[in-house]
Amino acid sequence: MIGLLIAAGLVVILVNWRLLILALGVQYLLLGLMLTRAVPLELAAVKALVGIIICPVLYITARRVKWGHLDEDEETEEEKPRSRLSWLISPGLPMRLIVTLLGVVLSLSLALRNPLPIAGDQITSRDLTIGIFSLLLLGLLNAALNENPLKTGLGVLTMLAGFELFYTVIEPTLTIVGLLGLTNLIIALAISYLTTAWATHPHEVQL
Repeated sequence: MIGLLIAAGLVVILVNWRLLILALGVQYLLLGLMLTRAVPLELAAVKALVGIIICPVLYITARRVKWGHLDEDEETEEEKPRSRLSWLISPGLPMRLIVTLLGVVLSLSLALRNPLPIAGDQITSRDLTIGIFSLLLLGLLNAALNENPLKTGLGVLTMLAGFELFYTVIEPTLTIVGLLGLTNLIIALAISYLTTAWATHPHEVQL
């Protein structure tokens, strides 16, 4: 659960596309591991497999448009070269860090006060509730704070992961998991298309 919160928080904080996609992949793997506490292992494995499929799609897209950095304040070629840490530390890092911490604290507060009775064990229900609320809130913040299609799309995928964590426990059937996985793949393809269009014509594509 702690690893899942850290991975979801990194998706909000980071700006480098390589680290973003790595954090997303770790998030899906930890989501699958967390689901093993409430659903059969096969369903949790399918959930993790969907993330393994999505991440290469987004990686190829980001590499294709040659985005080593996803900060909207990226310097032009005429400006001074960036420092070695500029690909990780951006001008908006303090704000992203503060917003992420506030989101985690708020989700923890809500989950501890109102745990969802979605599992037979009370501790499992509490942990799942924390994961659900955190993914939903951090995904919403990530989508709201960015106009970049890739960062916004990762926020949407994070929100959907929170919904999946909830609904898969409520309806642990292969049909539901398959439909949710297909939805993830469609969203990933849409993100890929919008990212390519935005990188090619950044002033023409408005979200």
